[in-house]
Amino acid sequence: MNELNVNYVFLILALVTGLMIGSFLNVVIYRLPKMLFAQFEGNKIPSFNLCWPSSHCPICEKSILKRDNIPMFSWLVLKGKCRHCRAGIPVRYLISEVTVGLWFTLEAWRMLPHVTAGEFTFSTSFFCVLYALAMIDLKHMLLPDSLVYMLLWGGILASVTGIITVTPLQSVLGVTVSWFIMFSVMTLYKMIRGQDGLGNGDVKLYSAVSAWLGVDLLPQLILISSIIGCVFYLVVRVYYATKLGDSENPFITEDKAVPFGPAIALAALILFHVNVMVF
Repeated sequence: MNELNVNYVFLILALVTGLMIGSFLNVVIYRLPKMLFAQFEGNKIPSFNLCWPSSHCPICEKSILKRDNIPMFSWLVLKGKCRHCRAGIPVRYLISEVTVGLWFTLEAWRMLPHVTAGEFTFSTSFFCVLYALAMIDLKHMLLPDSLVYMLLWGGILASVTGIITVTPLQSVLGVTVSWFIMFSVMTLYKMIRGQDGLGNGDVKLYSAVSAWLGVDLLPQLILISSIIGCVFYLVVRVYYATKLGDSENPFITEDKAVPFGPAIALAALILFHVNVMVF
């Protein structure tokens, strides 16, 4: 088998792997917040976890057949509806599977022929955790500590093992300096304005991604994420103003905030692929 065929096989494997992991991320995005909310309510043992019960329709509660649980293809074959009750299956599940599958394929294509198993695993894992965090934050205004700490320690491990170009010292300094700066900004803003401008989860996420980027890229991370966050806020606010009018616009009547996690995640991905994982 020549090198060209090997490359095609690797790209196909990357696509299939990405589709499968995208399907699992759908489970994480849906179930993890519910598990955390159950704990907040005092239920120490939630009635479900990431592995149990098996995938089922939330409407009719019937288990999803194995042939109906094939990433992307099953959704298309069933036309986005449950086989049993014909209730609609949200298109976001398909979008997640396709997004992660395409990302894995692009990463494999970009890294070939220099890719190693470690580099591919860490690079795609960085994206997967950030994607899950961004989607959860968009829906629930929540950044689970379990995912954030996984991201933080993964970055330090990647620097120690030489997977990324960031040295262990830069990684640790990135975590500590980022946390100190962003925690200070959060505290000062609340003291001056009397309301939250930055969530504690956002502060932790800044620190976690700084483990992958290093302390030198911290100014760029803050700048780019702030620009993305402002653009997102303005777009959403204008959308609500156009759709609902000023009298019903929650960004005016309720002083509503928008999740900042997706902006941090997107900025981190940009800097990671431009400055850290360079091939």
